[in-house]
Amino acid sequence: MIPTRLSRALAVAAILIAVGTAGCSGGGSSSSSPSSPTSPTPSPANLTGSWSGTATDSSGSGLMTWSLSQSATSFSGTLTLTDNGTGTKATGTVSGSVSGNSITFSLSVPQGGADGSFTSCSATASGQGTVSGSSLSGSYAGSNSCSGTVSSGTVTLSKQ
Repeated sequence: MIPTRLSRALAVAAILIAVGTAGCSGGGSSSSSPSSPTSPTPSPANLTGSWSGTATDSSGSGLMTWSLSQSATSFSGTLTLTDNGTGTKATGTVSGSVSGNSITFSLSVPQGGADGSFTSCSATASGQGTVSGSSLSGSYAGSNSCSGTVSSGTVTLSKQ
């Protein structure tokens, strides 16, 4: 159903947003005893921009796009989803956090966010994923007000 796919799309958008690069911090030593070097701290990925790809879950598959902005380790933006089976379109929000190349995200499509017979439905999902270069992939689960549980969600997005 559309509400379920909307939740999936939101989750996919959040995953695409998370891209990580590695940074480093140096260890120190004292004159009396050496100290161990500290582990490098990865810089958060830059998720700002447009990400698009596919989302698939227990309700079916669809095309998803995330338009994101980022401040430090937090990101947020809009998502759009088009259901492959019905052509139904939906819009909502995506938000989350990034640490290195790992992301966590939340997706939401409010009541009225989908067209056609799904205008009375709302959907939410949350998930986690990884970013590698300009690719984002992850998994999510959630629910929608019209059809219930959304499970086994996967999202694969590419930075545009």
